[in-house]
Amino acid sequence: MLRSPTRATAHQTSADTTPNSVSIPRFGGVLVYAFPSNLPSLFVSESAPARSSAPPLSPTAIGGLQGAGWVVYGIAYYLTLRPHQPFADLLWKQTLIATGSGLLLSTALGALYWAVGLRRQPPLWQGLTTFTGGLAVGLLWYQGKAWGVDWVDPFIVPVTGITALRPGEGSILSALPAFPIVMLAWSGLYLGLVQWYQQQKQARRLLRADAEAQRAQLRMLRYQLNPHFFFNALNTIGALADENPQRVKTAVRELSGFLRYTLLDEGALDAPLRDEVEAVEHYLAVEKIRFEDDLQGSVDVSPASGRLTVPAFLVLPLVENAVKHGQYTSPRPLRVRVTGTVTDAALVVEVANTGHWRDDESGPDSTGTGLDNVRRRLEAQHPDQHRLSITENDGWVRVRIEIDTEALTHDV
Repeated sequence: MLRSPTRATAHQTSADTTPNSVSIPRFGGVLVYAFPSNLPSLFVSESAPARSSAPPLSPTAIGGLQGAGWVVYGIAYYLTLRPHQPFADLLWKQTLIATGSGLLLSTALGALYWAVGLRRQPPLWQGLTTFTGGLAVGLLWYQGKAWGVDWVDPFIVPVTGITALRPGEGSILSALPAFPIVMLAWSGLYLGLVQWYQQQKQARRLLRADAEAQRAQLRMLRYQLNPHFFFNALNTIGALADENPQRVKTAVRELSGFLRYTLLDEGALDAPLRDEVEAVEHYLAVEKIRFEDDLQGSVDVSPASGRLTVPAFLVLPLVENAVKHGQYTSPRPLRVRVTGTVTDAALVVEVANTGHWRDDESGPDSTGTGLDNVRRRLEAQHPDQHRLSITENDGWVRVRIEIDTEALTHDV
C-alpha cells in the first residue's frame, strides 16, 4: 500500500466489508452501491475557502489603547488630587489639563518615534531615544500643565521655581518627577507595542509564505495523482469502447465526478471530508471498471465526520496508493476500505487494504510522495494536533490519521 521510513506498532482490528460495493454516508445512514451496474451518482464538490485573518493591530485599535490608557491616568490623577483641592470645578479642570496635555504630547511623541524609524533602530539606540524623548517631553508636559493651572486658578499667587507646587496641588501625580516618569513608562509601552506589532507582521508574512508553499505542494500532488489515474482510466475506456458502450458512458461520468473535485478551487488548503469521500468514491468506481472482480472497495464515513474540514487531498493519495501497491501483495480480490468516525476528542480516518507492507522500492508505480505530502501538510496545518500511524496485521495494511476535533472547523 503506502511506503514510509517508519511504521507504527499499534494494533487495530476492523470488520470486513461487503464485496463489490461502495457505501457513502447519507444524513445519518449508509447507502451501498454495487459496482458494475449500480455505480454512484455524480456529486458536486466544493473546496473549503482559504483561511484569512484580520491584521494583527489596526490603527483604530492603537487609538483605542491610547485613549483608554489616558482615561485611566485621568481617573488616577483626579482621585489622588482630590484630597488637596477643595474646589470641585478647579479639580476637574486641573485633571483635564494634565490628562489632555499628556494625551496630545504623547501622541506627538509617538509620531516622532515613528518618523525617525525607532522600530528599525538597534536596541541601544531605541533605549537612548526613548529615554531622551520621554524625559524631555515629560518636563515639557509638567511646564505646560503648570501654565494651564495658573490660567484656570483665580486664586493662584506668584510662585517662583519650576518645581514649586501650585495652590490646590500636592498629590503624587502632580509633582514634577511624576511627569517624566509617566512619559518614560509610556515610551516603554510604545516601544514594546511596536516590537510586538512588528513580530505579528513578520509572523503573518511567514504564515502567508507557508500557505503559498502548501498550495504549491498541493498543486504538485494534484499533478502527480491525475496523470497516473488518467492514463489507466483512458486505457480502460478505450478497451471498453467496442465491448460495452454503456460502461464507457458510466466510466466517463465517474471520471468527470472525480475531476470536478480535483479541479475546483486550487487555492484552497481545506475541504469538507464528505467532498473528499465523494471523490474517493468516484475514483474507486473507475478503478473497479478497470480491475473488475479483482477489486472490492467500501467507503463508510459518518455524517458528523463528513462535515468536518480537513486538509485537501488528505484521503485520495492514501486510497490511490492502497490500490496501486496493494495489487502486488494482496490475494485476489484486492479489498480497499475507507472509514471515518469522530469522537469528542478526534476525527479518525483510516484507509486499509488487504496485502502486505512494501518496504522495497520495486514495482513500476512505487512512490512514497503521496504519503510524504500528507505527513508534511498535517504537520504544517495541525502541528501537535494529529497522529499518523501505519500498521500491518491480519492480512491488512492500515493507515490511520487522527486529528484533534478542536483543530477542525465544521462545514455548513
